[in-house]
Formats: sequence, structure tokens, C-alpha cells
Amino acid sequence: MKKLKIIFAGTANFSEKHLSALIKYNYNIIAVITQPDRPFGRGQKIIFSPVKQLAIKNNLPVLQPLNLNNEKFYKIILNFQADIMIVVAYGKIIPQIILSIFKKGCINVHASLLPRWRGPTPIQSAILFGDKKTGISVIKMNDKVDSGDIITSNECEIKITDTTKKLSNKLSKLGIQTLLDALYKIDNNIDSSKKQNEQYATFSKKILKKEALLNSNKNAKFLERLIRAFNPWPICYFVLNNIHIKVWQASIIKNGPCKNTTGRIISINKKGIQIETKQDILNIEKIQFPGKNILNIQQIITSNKNNFKIGKILF
Repeated sequence: MKKLKIIFAGTANFSEKHLSALIKYNYNIIAVITQPDRPFGRGQKIIFSPVKQLAIKNNLPVLQPLNLNNEKFYKIILNFQADIMIVVAYGKIIPQIILSIFKKGCINVHASLLPRWRGPTPIQSAILFGDKKTGISVIKMNDKVDSGDIITSNECEIKITDTTKKLSNKLSKLGIQTLLDALYKIDNNIDSSKKQNEQYATFSKKILKKEALLNSNKNAKFLERLIRAFNPWPICYFVLNNIHIKVWQASIIKNGPCKNTTGRIISINKKGIQIETKQDILNIEKIQFPGKNILNIQQIITSNKNNFKIGKILF
């Protein structure tokens, strides 16, 4: 059986795991598209994307266009004579002129049960809005965001302790399985695809760093989900003595509506720092000071008791 000639487009760690699986199973990857190199961190050092690093390691041609919608890039892709393009968390919209090149089309591995949570942050949104399940959808790409026909999909339970990092790891494994199933169907001309029901479409949005600042006027359930959704980036925080302190883990203590001032420390014990919110208590369990290790509550009580006193307003 003739192997599909594949161009793979992706950037993030989630993408890299899918590309790694395709290489492991000897799929015919003839080129890789990834986002341009960007400076990272305080030192603004240029860092290659995880996908680019893997491609170089496996001697695959790497393309990093600034603009996908131009004639030069179109001709480069055309000359590869690929059968199909696979897109996994690439981070840019693929223009129709590129989508139309491939005789087997372009497919996208998306980390949600479409049409729920189209857009750039489906995993974070599923956690933040309290979804009980999510999953992977492999779709035929068209000129609209995440709206193509679903080739195949698989569900995944969201646990109450799942962070974006944990759920991403689960979904990457499920994504590989779902992608391989989709490629088998495509390679064998099995079309069981179905259209998305636009009536149920929801949209995730790009996350901004400023949204990670905790606000006690929200209820504890929302704040706890926000902390999990923003782990490992951008990490929720509060400001104490002009210092940004990151919150890595919290839980909820049911207490009903707030009777006093929101954001106030009402108790500190071995279980955590308890903060009154609009509804119920947010129990902070792990925090991190700038440049320091993550601290659990026992370490907080021992080394930072002067910073956290009952009655103090944290956020």
C-alpha cells in the first residue's frame, strides 16, 4: 500500500508528541511547518519550538513562514507534492489557498469534542467552565476555525484535580490514537465523517496574563478552576507587598455567601490558607514566591507566617 506523503504543521509540546508518534510508526513525513523562532524568558534567548527540535533530530525539512498567504510559500508547499497535511496546535490559521493543495485534504487534531470549544484554548476552557468531559476531534479543515466535518473523535473524562498540564498529557495520548484511526480511514477511503452541529458551537479565547490575577469577588469554585486551568501557564497569582505570588494549588471549603470582606484570610492551618470569596472559601495549598521553589502549606506556616496573618486582605 502506497504511503501517504504527509506535511505536518505544529508548534507546541502537544504537537511534538503527535509528530513523534508518526515518526515512530514510520509515517512518511516529508516536511514540517512550525512557527518562527521567538525569544523566550528574561534573557530573551531564541528557543526552537518542540516540533522544530524533533524535526531537526530526524532530519526533516523545516518551514517557518511569517506569512502563509503568499505565492512563494504556496509554491514551496506545492513542490513537495504531498498527499495530506496534518495540523496539530500550530497556532496560525491555514489559508484556503494552502488547504486546497492536498488531494487527501488537510486534517486537524483538536483537543475538544467539537463543536464545543473551538478556538485556541479548548483544554483551559473545558476546565474553567467545569466540563465533566472533553476529548479529541480529528476534522477535515476548511476556511473557518475548527468547523470542518468530524472524521473521528474520542472522549476523555475531566477529573476534579486535572490541571491543563495533566489534561494535556491525557489528551495527547488520546490524540495520537484518534489521529492514527483517522489516517487509517483516509488511507483506505473510509468516509464516516459527520458535520458539526452549529447550534452547539462554543468558542474559547486567547488567554491574557492579566487574567491570572485572582479576584475574590468571584466565587471559590470559579477561582479553583481558574487555578487549574492556568497551570502551567500563565499561573494564577495575587500581589502581596508589591510581590507577585503564584498559586499552584487550591481547594474549596463550602461556607455559603461571604458575610465579611472578600479576599480576607479567615484561617491558617495545616490544610491551607483560607480566603473568603463571594461564595465559599478558597483554600490555598501551594504557592511560589519569585525565584523560589513551590511551597506547600507546612512550609508556608514555618517560613512565611509573618506574611500571612488572619484578617489580612490578599486579593
